[in-house]
Amino acid sequence: MALDSVMARDGGDLSLWTPMADVPGGTSYHFAAAAGRHGHTPVVVGAIGADVAGRAITEALTDGAIGHRLAVDERRPTGRAIIGYGTTGARIMFASRGAANEGLSGTAVREAVEALPGFDAVWVSGLSLTRKGTPTYASVREIAAGAAAGGVRLLFDVVPHEFHRHFSDVPSIAAEVGPIHGLVSELPSARRLLGLGDAGETLTERLLDETAELLLEQVTATVLRYRSGSAYRQSVRTRDGLVKDLERPIPERLGLRGYGDTMTCEVLSELVGAVPEGEPISGKVESL
Repeated sequence: MALDSVMARDGGDLSLWTPMADVPGGTSYHFAAAAGRHGHTPVVVGAIGADVAGRAITEALTDGAIGHRLAVDERRPTGRAIIGYGTTGARIMFASRGAANEGLSGTAVREAVEALPGFDAVWVSGLSLTRKGTPTYASVREIAAGAAAGGVRLLFDVVPHEFHRHFSDVPSIAAEVGPIHGLVSELPSARRLLGLGDAGETLTERLLDETAELLLEQVTATVLRYRSGSAYRQSVRTRDGLVKDLERPIPERLGLRGYGDTMTCEVLSELVGAVPEGEPISGKVESL
């Protein structure tokens, strides 16, 4: 569904009309879609409301052949967000509160995990750990603990960009979810998490090297991304010395939806470390 909306300047006058698209999204959706395109078998675990948005998400996952275990909450609406981009490309997001996924119970998580035949990695979005007062927080910890007990590797996505305001370092995250195998982040977010630099610093390959070296003291593998001119750069680094760099052109603003997740899925087998080089990619990635 396409809507018209207005953007106002600080002075309050209406300055620009711009199209607004109402489409399925979110970290889990974009990551799972990208993982599927790159040969993996993703499964999304979460909760939706008994509403139009929930049905749209379910249909999108089904149409995209993306596995899903979605609990339906009759009391809460499906989570929604309005995302806009400033003239500099900076993203602004307004997310709903009291959404169905915030009420995801440990029981629903256990039932979903028990119904799956097995998987190589669990992907956890940092956003799910930013609301400690919701049932989701406990559910995320439960699924992470179950993964650790089963020897499944945990991949952690450092989002939102201000994630360091919720957790001060990597050990504090691991204290909540258990051992982190792979950490994925925009370079500025990772540097804030490590207490490095400042918000206005110019991002360079040297800073990427510095950040990756420090992260690999705490995790087995890391993927870092940053913008450089008209390019989006990404590098996967592992403790055993693997280095794989990608560079892609930055798409126009609407093309940025899930763009970082797509790049990460290009190196997902290297990040997970579950598939020897040269062999077909298989297995499951569970995304919460």
